[in-house]
Amino acid sequence: MTPDDDESLRSAHEKMTLMSRTAFHDILNLASAAREYDEFIAGELRKYPELYRHHMCMMRVVGGIQWNAETAGSYLSQGVPPSTWLPLQDVVGEAAAAVPHDHVDLVVDVGNAEVYADELLKKVFFCLVENALSHGGKVSKIEIAFSEDEAGGRITVVDDGCGIPAQNKSRIFGQGFGSHTGMGLFFTRRALSILRFSIRENGREGYGARFEIRVPPGLYHSRRNT
Repeated sequence: MTPDDDESLRSAHEKMTLMSRTAFHDILNLASAAREYDEFIAGELRKYPELYRHHMCMMRVVGGIQWNAETAGSYLSQGVPPSTWLPLQDVVGEAAAAVPHDHVDLVVDVGNAEVYADELLKKVFFCLVENALSHGGKVSKIEIAFSEDEAGGRITVVDDGCGIPAQNKSRIFGQGFGSHTGMGLFFTRRALSILRFSIRENGREGYGARFEIRVPPGLYHSRRNT
């Protein structure tokens, strides 16, 4: 590699970092502006229950955009955060709260399990819940549970939607697959791989999707009560 190549790489990295930081900053400013408008119009919309319901759904979408921008932006502003012991209940709860899921019963049964991971894991659960809502059809229930067996820890994300056709199971984690951006499940598998976890889908078409995340021994434990 020549000095010119080094300079080109350095320049490209600086441009990407600058553009990313500016984009996250602008997204957060726009989300804040939307919330300020909300303060003006939400009161008036209460007179019209149906419009008010749609407005509140829209504002939850704004909240999700803001949460995603803050999560991604933290990697740029603080660098890659180190892994630490995270209460799985808190990780799932924060991620699910960022996805509008009105009329869907979200059941979380992970006990006091903790996993050794970083902020990527929150984005993983955001993607899995969002995937169920976007592609599951008439989903009324999503269950997230933790258990363990002889192979280690197991986190399952199960919905009661339409499920995934057998011919698509080997393709759903590929980049670009799907009817939207095709990035959610691709990101999910890559992020879990970085964290040394793995994921597969083993649900039945017509009975809902079932994602199973495997957590190796040593990367999970039960939180001691204090």
